[in-house]
Amino acid sequence: MLDALRISLKVLNAAQLAAVALVALLLAWAGTAILGAEPSTNAEQQTALAGARAFAEAVDAELRGSVGDARTAALLLRPQDPTLTDAGRSDLLQDWLALNPRYHDAALIGPDGTVRAAADRRRPGTSVARQAWFARARNAEIVIATHDGDEAAPLDIVLALGTPGRSDRIQLRAGPAFLDIGGRVRQALALPDSVTFTVTGADGRVLAGMPWAPGSGHRTASVPVQGGRELGSPGWLVTATAPSASAGPGWPSGQLLALAVAVVAGAAGLGYALGGSAAQPLRRLAEGSAGPEEAAASPVREIAALTEAVTDRAQSADAALTLAGTGLDRIKGRLQTFEAMSGWTCWEIDPETRQVVWSDADSTGTATAADHATDLSDLAAWFEPEDHALLDLTLQAARAADGPHDVVLRARAELRTEAPREGGAAAFGAERRVLVRFLRGAADGSRIHALSRIIEPSEGAETPLGLNERRRNTVLRRVTDGIVHDFNDVLTVVLANLGILRRQRLAPEQLRIVDTAMSGALRGAALTRRMLSLVRGESDALAEGDLGSTVEAALTFLQTNVLRDVPVINRIPGDLPKMLCAERILELVLLNLAFHFREHGLHGLAVGAAEHRAETETGFGLPPGPYLRLLVASGQRVPGRPTGTPRSQALRTVPLLLAEAGAGWRLVSDGTGEEGFVAEIWLRAAERRVEEPALWQASLRILLVESDSLVRESVAEALADLGHRVVQAASGEHALELLSQSAAYDAMVADQSMPVMTGLQLAATVVERYPDIRIILASPHGHLPATARQFLRLDKPFRPDDLAAVLSAATPEAKAA
Repeated sequence: MLDALRISLKVLNAAQLAAVALVALLLAWAGTAILGAEPSTNAEQQTALAGARAFAEAVDAELRGSVGDARTAALLLRPQDPTLTDAGRSDLLQDWLALNPRYHDAALIGPDGTVRAAADRRRPGTSVARQAWFARARNAEIVIATHDGDEAAPLDIVLALGTPGRSDRIQLRAGPAFLDIGGRVRQALALPDSVTFTVTGADGRVLAGMPWAPGSGHRTASVPVQGGRELGSPGWLVTATAPSASAGPGWPSGQLLALAVAVVAGAAGLGYALGGSAAQPLRRLAEGSAGPEEAAASPVREIAALTEAVTDRAQSADAALTLAGTGLDRIKGRLQTFEAMSGWTCWEIDPETRQVVWSDADSTGTATAADHATDLSDLAAWFEPEDHALLDLTLQAARAADGPHDVVLRARAELRTEAPREGGAAAFGAERRVLVRFLRGAADGSRIHALSRIIEPSEGAETPLGLNERRRNTVLRRVTDGIVHDFNDVLTVVLANLGILRRQRLAPEQLRIVDTAMSGALRGAALTRRMLSLVRGESDALAEGDLGSTVEAALTFLQTNVLRDVPVINRIPGDLPKMLCAERILELVLLNLAFHFREHGLHGLAVGAAEHRAETETGFGLPPGPYLRLLVASGQRVPGRPTGTPRSQALRTVPLLLAEAGAGWRLVSDGTGEEGFVAEIWLRAAERRVEEPALWQASLRILLVESDSLVRESVAEALADLGHRVVQAASGEHALELLSQSAAYDAMVADQSMPVMTGLQLAATVVERYPDIRIILASPHGHLPATARQFLRLDKPFRPDDLAAVLSAATPEAKAA
């Protein structure tokens, strides 16, 4: 085909020179057009910018004038004058509106949103409380509100006549001509009528003018509306559009086109002539000059024949086989990588010949080792004889139908793990099982692919069912952690605001209500911790907890659901250290004791606690150290109940639960005799700090990093109420940006569960760049990884008192110590 397609060298040379000439002419014309249009383009851009600025200043003047008009209307209406009725005010508004035609309507609106007087007789008595603009104007002195789709009144100017939220308001509804000031701007700046203006609101809606389309050959400039000191910026944008006088390069004239055609034709003729002169030596070289014999043996034809031979050799069967072998090597390497990383072994089985083929990496670890083959009977010999029929049945099922077919086979007990590989099958240790998965590799079942993996006796969960179950547990844990984090954020907001309120001077009844609300929030925090422990299924016997809040929550539940009318007395001090016992275990202990009290008719339940440090080993096998001694006692027995009744099963469960938490149990009297119930529980306690945090501290400069705006605002208010100076950051990147501007902070409080950059990642960066800043990580209890132990921690939800306690370690005195 290429031999048949021949082009004369003269024609090719002529076409090349003509193309070069044509490209040169086009470039010259385009450059001239662009250079000629540049000054005009800059002038049009400046015109549009000047017009946009003038229009924005005119809009600012109109808005300031509207505020003055609203104050004038307020003086005319006299809202506080009892001698003037609302009907009279409506008549005054009609007269005033006739003198101010640029407003569509005017109204006097009460604090609750009821229209008291209006120029429109249909509006008095109606309510605007549910309209969006009224919600914005509730606590503001002056508000500019726009309307969606209301062409009669595109915007409102609302002015409060006193304290925002408690006084009447004047509403002026601007007419369509309110922002029609384009004619005045064009006249003042001598602009052509082709210059148009568009005013868009903060939400992108067009308030005045026509929408403009970018990229339509026009020059545009945008200027924001400032609003003024009283109004602030309403977020409007003024866009001026000026048509471009040089939207594109004009077409050349007829004379210029004729000249260009002549130049291109001349270049083609010159190329044709030069190509003919250069082609003569090449023709003589290709055809020869002594006759047909020499022409057949010309150097050009020899080169062509040699090139064809080399091309044919490059496409020979040997080259194709080499490429195929390289592809097979890559596939084999991927299979061996899969085997090494996943623990599965890949097989290929030919059911007709019963041959099994697999490959192993050689001693160097490369994928070029030769394949190994063995008979299927040799492979089956590695399994128990009773399982051979099951292997054949599964293999036949795989040949007959698509989809994976799994079978678990027992390895022969006499084969040990240390036995070498023989015949291509892995040696399996005693009492091991092998999971084999068959898959049909061809539609006719002529090839079967198999994956095999050893299942250890302790790896029962490694079956597909077990893997799916563990995957579901992981997803459930992630979802639950997210729910607990969000719920703890809500409780943090509640506790922070209640703590601020409690520090105010409240009446006793108000203080009681605040304390009750704080107790409820703390109980909610305990519930989230128990839910998290239940879902995770972790051993939390020695988890750190608060004894007072745990006992208070448990006693409230017991009195409502178990003890009923039995009086309950709680004497747990509020300044005890943390207990090293899971709240779940202590609640189960109290629940069992409550059932024992109810079963034996013990009247009254009293719980008290005190801190104790054992210098020597205790009487029931506990080592020396700090403890919390919990005393549980009952009152008198209910009359009529027989004494000497057998001890309940609930009471026998209590020592087992406490032993799980490493706690002590001493039963003085079980209450089944003449005496009441008396028992003592020793709970291990966390070490107290050397210096207890004071209620007052030096003022610190704190960087608060929290992605949730509601939590951030609440914690910032709590810190400010404690006397600290707070700078807020909404993310880790925002915090690093603030630190690059100024690192004069004493402490940084960061939430762990922030998107993109977690609190721990931010802390690692800050401690490297700014080592003088103390770092406090806030997170629900148990969510922080072990690498966060070097930082101060704050468990969510927390109270202002908890903030004060942890910030005591961030004071300059604490850092110096």
